[in-house]
Amino acid sequence: MSAQTRLQVLREMMAEAFLALDAQGTIHELNHRAASLLGLPYGACEGMTPWAAQPMLAGTTLHERLLDALTTREPARFLSELPSGVWLELSVRPVGGEMWVLATDITRRQRAENEVARTEERFRQLGERFQVALESAQMAVWETNLVTGQVFRSEGHDRLYGYPQPLEEWTHEQFLASLHPDDRPEVEAQVAAIFHNDVLSYSSTFRTHWPDNTWHWLISRSRVIRDANGKVMVVRGAILDITALKETEQALQEAVRTRDDFLSVASHELRTPLTSLRLQIDLLRRMAEGKGQEPVSSEKVTARLDAADRQLKRLAALLDNLLDVSRIRTGKLDFELASGDLAPVVQDLVGRFADEAKQAGVVLDARVEGPAPCRFDKLRMEQVVSNLIANALRYGQGTPVHVALRQQDGQLRLTVRDGGPGVPATERERIFQRFAQVQGSARTGGLGLGLYIVRQILEAHGGHVWVEDTPGGGAAFVVTLPVEGA
Repeated sequence: MSAQTRLQVLREMMAEAFLALDAQGTIHELNHRAASLLGLPYGACEGMTPWAAQPMLAGTTLHERLLDALTTREPARFLSELPSGVWLELSVRPVGGEMWVLATDITRRQRAENEVARTEERFRQLGERFQVALESAQMAVWETNLVTGQVFRSEGHDRLYGYPQPLEEWTHEQFLASLHPDDRPEVEAQVAAIFHNDVLSYSSTFRTHWPDNTWHWLISRSRVIRDANGKVMVVRGAILDITALKETEQALQEAVRTRDDFLSVASHELRTPLTSLRLQIDLLRRMAEGKGQEPVSSEKVTARLDAADRQLKRLAALLDNLLDVSRIRTGKLDFELASGDLAPVVQDLVGRFADEAKQAGVVLDARVEGPAPCRFDKLRMEQVVSNLIANALRYGQGTPVHVALRQQDGQLRLTVRDGGPGVPATERERIFQRFAQVQGSARTGGLGLGLYIVRQILEAHGGHVWVEDTPGGGAAFVVTLPVEGA
C-alpha cells in the first residue's frame, strides 16, 4: 500500500470525523464519519464548503468558529451543537495550506452533563424553596455526626437562638447555656438517655434566652441513627419556634379563667336582684292574702314596690351591659349622633342620682359650665355619665362625689371624682378591659363591664377616658370629647 492509501484507511478507521479544508473553506478531504455526523453527501461534496453542501450548518457555532479559524489561521478547540441535536467536540489546526478538523461525537456525554446540571438546578431550587419554607415556618434543621464531629445547621438555625447573623460555630455547650434553668435538667436527661437506651427519637420543648434578654419557646424533634451494634452515629432534628403558639395558649388559658370568673360573678350578680325581687313579691302576696297586718295601700307596700322596682332596674342594667358587650364584639353597637348641648344631660343625670346618693349618705354635687356643644348619641352619653357616677358612689366608700363639666383647650372635659381609696397605677389601664375590677378591692358588685362599655362608646364619639389621682386621695375619671365647631 502506498502512504496515501494507508492514510486514507487510517482516516476511515478513526472514530472521529475528519475534514480537510483549503484556505477558502472548501472541503478537500473527509471520511465517512464526518459525512455521517455532518449530514454531508460523501463523494459529492469535495470542492464545496460544508455549509454549502449542508445548508443546515449555516449560522451554527460550527460555521462561525471555522470561519474564525480560517481567517486567523490559529488552532482552536470548541463545542458545537448541530441542528440534528448532535453535540461535537472539535479541534481545528492549520496544516500546511489546509485546515484540518477533527470532531468527536460527545452527544451522550453532553446530555449526561446537561442532565446533571438540570438535576443540580432542581436540587438548588428545591433547597431554596425548602429554606424559604423553613424560614416562613420559623423552623431550622440540624445534624451532628458523632463519628466525624461535624455539625450541620440550616441557615435559619442561629436566628432561632436570637442571632441575626450565623455564628462561626455552634456547640452543644452553647445550646445548653441558652436554656432556661427550669428546662435544662430535662433536656440534659433526654440527651444522655440516647447513649444508654435504644432511643430512636425524642422531642424537647424548652425556653431559650436570646442576646436581647428575651425568652423564646422552641420545640425540637430529633432522630437518632445507630450502627449495627447500636452505637449512636448521627443525631439529626428540626427546631420550630412556638413562642406565638405558647403566647396564644397562655392567652386562651387566661380567657378560660376570665370566663369562669365572669360566670361566677354573673351568676352571683344576677341572683342577688332576683332573690330580693322574690322576697318583695312574697311579702306583697302575703299582704294581698290578708296574712299581713298592713293594708295594701300602706307606705310599707309602696316601699316594697320601690325596692322591687330598684332591683328590676338593676337587673335590666346588668342585662343591658351584657347585650352591649355582645354588640361591641360583633360591631353592631349602633349610634344616632346629633348636635346638642351635653350640659343639661349631665345636670339631669346628677339630679337622677340625688336620691340614691342621699340613701347612701353621700354628698353628690355638680359644677356644670354650659353650654357644652357636642355631637353625641344622647342615650349612649347618658350611659357613660351614669356608669361613672354609679362607680363613684359604689367605690367612693361614702366620700363626696363631685361632677364637673367645662370646656378646656378646645375640648369638653367631664370629671367624676370621689375621695375613696383610688385606683393603683398598675390597674388604671386594666380596669377598662372586659370583666375587669380593681384587684384587691372589696367586692362591691357589678360585672366589670361598665368601664369597658364607657371606653367603647367614647372612642366611637372621638373621645377618650382615663383615671388619675386626685389631691388628698381618691380617683378622678376624666372624659374628653371634641367640641362641635371648634
